[in-house]
This record gives sequence, C-alpha cells and structure tokens, in this order.
Amino acid sequence: MSNEYPSRSSKENSTKGQSSEQELQSSLEQIGGALRGLKFGSVNVIVQDGVVVQIDRTEKLRLRNPTRSG
Repeated sequence: MSNEYPSRSSKENSTKGQSSEQELQSSLEQIGGALRGLKFGSVNVIVQDGVVVQIDRTEKLRLRNPTRSG
C-alpha cells in the first residue's frame, strides 16, 4: 500500500511544526469564539492544504409564534 499523503522531511517538519502548532491553536481559539454564545445556527470551517482559511458563523434567531386571536 502506498501512502496517500506526501510526507515532509524532518527539517521541514521542525520548522513548520512550530508555526503549524501556533496556527492550529489560533484557529481553535477562533472556532471556539464563533461557537461561544451560539444558540441556533452553524459554524463552518474551510480548510485548504491543511490550514484553516475561513470560518463562517451563521446565527438564526428563533421567534416564538404569537398567539392568534379569533
């Protein structure tokens, strides 16, 4: 079986590893911020080349049905 994903050299991993860890931590904090306080809606995370490039937050406002009179 062949590996579907290309592997990086150890030198490339060490230099990109620190930067990637910081980017990952930042992305997770931003995703958490998008989720914070969300009652109804969705958070969509767009990833390209293993990097979060966009976070969409769609919030819905639910209204109660007013009581109908006669």
